[in-house]
Amino acid sequence: MDINDIYGIIDKFDASGCSELNLEMNGICLGLKKTMHEAICDVPVKRDIVRINTEQEQTVTTIQDVQPQSDEHIKEIKAPLVGTFYTAAGPDEEPFVKPGQSVHAGDVIGIIEAMKLMNEVTADCDGTVKEVAAENGTMVEYGQPLVILN
Repeated sequence: MDINDIYGIIDKFDASGCSELNLEMNGICLGLKKTMHEAICDVPVKRDIVRINTEQEQTVTTIQDVQPQSDEHIKEIKAPLVGTFYTAAGPDEEPFVKPGQSVHAGDVIGIIEAMKLMNEVTADCDGTVKEVAAENGTMVEYGQPLVILN
């Protein structure tokens, strides 16, 4: 086997689909190996067309702007900050306000704990407590109603 025979074997190997060739002939060992790349082929992909109904039913609701007479003078005392709302100074203490109780501007209606600080929440007007809207020990958001006054 001479060099031209070896070049011929290499050319045939390159043109073939084989990835490895080991040849031993007349005391000469020849090992050939090539990296096979994945064949890339374009296969058409069938795309299903899905029709979506975009029509919406038109529902018209008429809302009359009528409020009961008793709700005309309602005032909400809202949370001035985010935190945990407490209705009393301590677990065994009486609540600051109860439904039916009269309050005056500046009276404490609850406490909000934020960042380990206790912040008193005060009434900003006179009135009678209609409802304590936030429960004791619950997390409240800024602007959330805490107490509703008549």
